[in-house]
Amino acid sequence: MSRHVIVVGAGLQGVCSAYYLARGGAQVTVLERNSGPAREASFGNGGYLQFECPEPWNRPGVLRALPGWWWESLGANRKTAPKLLRTSQLLRLVPWGLRFLRAATTETFLRNTTLNRELGQYSRECMAQLREEERIDYAQRACGSLFVFRNRAALDGYLPILEHLGEAGAVWERLDRDMLLQHEPSLAPIADRLEGAIRFPREESGDSARFTQGLAGRAAELGVDFRYDTPVLGIENGASGLSVRTADEPLRADAVVIAAATYSTRLARPLGIRLPVAPAKGYALTIPLGDWPMRPRHVIADMGVHAAVNVLGDALRVAGTVDFAGADTRLHPDRVAYMMGLVEAVLPDFAQSLDPATVEPFTGLRPLSADGLPLVGRTSVPGVYVNTGHGGLGWTQAAGSGRMLADMLLGETPAVDPEPFRPQRR
Repeated sequence: MSRHVIVVGAGLQGVCSAYYLARGGAQVTVLERNSGPAREASFGNGGYLQFECPEPWNRPGVLRALPGWWWESLGANRKTAPKLLRTSQLLRLVPWGLRFLRAATTETFLRNTTLNRELGQYSRECMAQLREEERIDYAQRACGSLFVFRNRAALDGYLPILEHLGEAGAVWERLDRDMLLQHEPSLAPIADRLEGAIRFPREESGDSARFTQGLAGRAAELGVDFRYDTPVLGIENGASGLSVRTADEPLRADAVVIAAATYSTRLARPLGIRLPVAPAKGYALTIPLGDWPMRPRHVIADMGVHAAVNVLGDALRVAGTVDFAGADTRLHPDRVAYMMGLVEAVLPDFAQSLDPATVEPFTGLRPLSADGLPLVGRTSVPGVYVNTGHGGLGWTQAAGSGRMLADMLLGETPAVDPEPFRPQRR
């Protein structure tokens, strides 16, 4: 008899986990509090599949930068702060923050970037197989990406990590300004502000929401029971085994996968499971391109203004900022206005031509682990697994994380060593 697995969450991690579990023969039920898949953090990310250089956010030197980020977050400064640290949340973040800073050494940063890349490369393979077998249309582009720099010192500062990743097989090239404009003519209006770029020719992009919705449809065809509008009230580990409480009835399960992004911490805590995950609020804009002739050829990450622009179908996705604001999911007008300023900074001609009424803003809480590696695998409670903590790499690592978790739960040997991603690591 197949095992009954309950997956909590129908975002990228939950749907990928459910799909691979069902393909491996498990009976799977997915519980989702929203009315469909990918309605929260998985809905409006930048669309960038960052397989080659998936660096954690705790770069060496982050401790020196913190006072400046905090100062920029005060008073009127907060309107233009790329990283917003709300004072009211700082005390709550202390335990997580200490672990975050402890991982911000050169050795740990390089190690964890390499580990993220290994999982990302595996995820790339899984995505290619899914495209071939499931034929999901998610506006996928094998477009390459550009890290664009406005400061030569910042550009030079990236070389050590790229050389390190190059030894592991990463493919990249450094471009001067002229070469950059040959590869990406859309940046010509701001050419005088650019020093150069790093180009990753093998990177990809795609619409994560469309992917998640398509894969959920394929999972349903495999027998996965999706129950939407079903918030999970708690998980219990009693004498009779695991059960998940909902408003309707408790559901028994042989195993439970918590893949509920930042909400995972609240579900795990009553079981005695402490997940070092903090909510990192991000904003994105989706803007119709219309007949705009100079569409970006690449995913463009402008490292000078902390913004990413990316073509998804007939729209431009603009992503940027991070707010450490707790569980606040409101769309703040000041932050939306700041995002509109990022469009002006990167693609000024397009910004002048767009109709503000057509802009669709979005905000979501990215689950950011303290050390920059996702938490994927079994916990200290028998039968309880988690798949969360990916931060800004949830789209990049979703397929690989889902398959790795399914293999562990079903007793198979994962293609990627799961030990570094163990949820209870120190």
